[in-house]
Amino acid sequence: MYNPEVINFPPPKSLKQTCTWKKDQILNKVPSQDLGNHFHGITAILSGEITEIAEIQDFFLDSTFYRVNKFPVHKLLDPDFLSAFVKKGHFDARTLGTWGEVDQSIVVESGKLHLSVCKDVYQELGLSGQAEVISSKKCPAKYDISVNLLDDKFSPDSKYYKRVSWCLQNQTSLQFDWIMNWHPHDSDICPSSLAAYLDLLGFQVVQCLPSFEERILNQVKVPLLCTETDISDVVEWVGAAALNITCPDQEDYTSSMTCPEPSYKSEKVHILKWKGFFSARQAKELLGVILKLRPEATENSVQSWLNLTLIGFDEFQIASSICSVFTTASDNCQVFTNQTSRRKIK
Repeated sequence: MYNPEVINFPPPKSLKQTCTWKKDQILNKVPSQDLGNHFHGITAILSGEITEIAEIQDFFLDSTFYRVNKFPVHKLLDPDFLSAFVKKGHFDARTLGTWGEVDQSIVVESGKLHLSVCKDVYQELGLSGQAEVISSKKCPAKYDISVNLLDDKFSPDSKYYKRVSWCLQNQTSLQFDWIMNWHPHDSDICPSSLAAYLDLLGFQVVQCLPSFEERILNQVKVPLLCTETDISDVVEWVGAAALNITCPDQEDYTSSMTCPEPSYKSEKVHILKWKGFFSARQAKELLGVILKLRPEATENSVQSWLNLTLIGFDEFQIASSICSVFTTASDNCQVFTNQTSRRKIK
């Protein structure tokens, strides 16, 4: 038996981008459509004495989301569900795990239902969509189907609604475990109404809360954001700090990581980490709070920074997208994004 050839596999393609945006523009641009609108991880790196730290620590304290087991996708199109939740609040949902021989996913975001399915399921559904162009030619063909649930034409009396509903109901395999959250437009309505509604329909609903972890580093070297520093190295330092990886002043061995230079010494660095299910709306609200903070004052007019990093879900055969925002005392923010692949629509 011949040994399989494993040395000629190309490494995954990486798409790294760095840009500079004004603070008054960034909330409309981050996260971008390419990064998706859901995140499973958020990390904040805040140096210095932050008087508003309690507000940030408790930011996701009431951010409940729900796991709903064996929920068929066509139930999202029930007239009562559309009118009570999709059209009267911010409803976000996504399937858990993958299904079939190909990574497939169903997502609801910004009032739109997105299905990324293999060719067989696409043909069985009978709904119009577009082929996805994947960076790797070896990946099986997949198709993207998008339905605007907020479109005025998508009403229970329309032919389009009846067609989509009929196609999804007749595809019995489209039943999954989901994670969902809902934030009503009316503040007098409790978000848990979603769980109560699904429970009355007989579905198993599990309440979930984001996990939170905080650490404080004292007397630690922090890299500067300047022309002499590669921002990807600073992002790598942020990741190491978030993972509690120590960066010595000098290399202990060949693969050890040191703090990028130039750097400065900070008296205190707060590291806050959340894991769960977060929408773009929640991420933008937290980013808005951090953009209002003043980074710590340092000696010799050294400009320090604050950081918020958003980590997306693995989906569509694309590794997690990362968006890392650095804000300073100036009016500009530096934004670093990284994806190991990108899907396009023909």
